[in-house]
Amino acid sequence: MSAHPHLTEEEIQGLADGTLRGPEGMAAREHADACAECSAEQSMYGALVQRLTTLQDPTLPADFTAGVLQAVEHREHALTQRRHTLLAAIPAALVGLFAILGWALSAAPTAHLDGFLEMWTVGRHVVSAAAPVLEAARLPLGLGAFVFAAAILCILARALRLRPGTVPAHASP
Repeated sequence: MSAHPHLTEEEIQGLADGTLRGPEGMAAREHADACAECSAEQSMYGALVQRLTTLQDPTLPADFTAGVLQAVEHREHALTQRRHTLLAAIPAALVGLFAILGWALSAAPTAHLDGFLEMWTVGRHVVSAAAPVLEAARLPLGLGAFVFAAAILCILARALRLRPGTVPAHASP
């Protein structure tokens, strides 16, 4: 075993395929020559590089380009159809909105306005009838006390929040 640390996988691969050059390449080459373990790994990667260089690219099928162009054309057709569907839906939605507005503002627009005003009046009467009951139950006072207590608890929680790395006084070491 040598006094220097072993080469990294990247350095050994760089030596094997010839991409590790310069002073780093020289130092790695000297280490690999002196170290049996690194030399064995380098020769294994060298054999792998030689085998990989003998590989040939696979031949493409004769209809590869036609298949790719057909897939692109199919995708373009689907996108065009989706766009046309959306463009057809916009006028249909506008016609529906126009029909709803036409119905709402039809022969008796005051009937719709009267219905809205009637709902408003009923709501106002319910609130005015419920106000004395809620006051008698002292609900506003209870709600005010709850909000005040919640605010005080939030302030206390923030004030008592521990800083990272501190230990509470009641915790044992």
